[in-house]
Amino acid sequence: MKELVVPVGDPDDASRIAELIVARLRSEPARVHLLNVQRPLPKHISQFFSRADLSDLHRETGMRALEPVTALLDRAGVKHEDHVMVGKPAESIVQFAEGHGGAEIVLDDEPQGVLAVFGLGSIGSQVRRLLMRHHTADMPPVSSA
Repeated sequence: MKELVVPVGDPDDASRIAELIVARLRSEPARVHLLNVQRPLPKHISQFFSRADLSDLHRETGMRALEPVTALLDRAGVKHEDHVMVGKPAESIVQFAEGHGGAEIVLDDEPQGVLAVFGLGSIGSQVRRLLMRHHTADMPPVSSA
């Protein structure tokens, strides 16, 4: 079965993301992985917390960001797996997809504007830029919503 990695960064986009997934699954069944990437806290802050506390904080914050999408997918009867990673968002998304057998990464529409040309725009444009730079047959495919 095909695997889809759907990065979720902004909970305000929940309805659009859920609609995208439901529409996508109508044409082809797939295993859905919702992924939120938390940026690590700066060292001058993280030094005051245990690893377990930091892990819990990132997990709780990431799951809170996924919650609106998961609620909509649950109501639509769409099965999904929810994941939270800590790291650089674009790199973490690509790494996650590679670790799941080259799962397809489903991103927002193609970015527009000058910032996108330099890979400085959205996380989606950064993922595309990373994949273009390291393009091999083993790289996960990317689709746009």
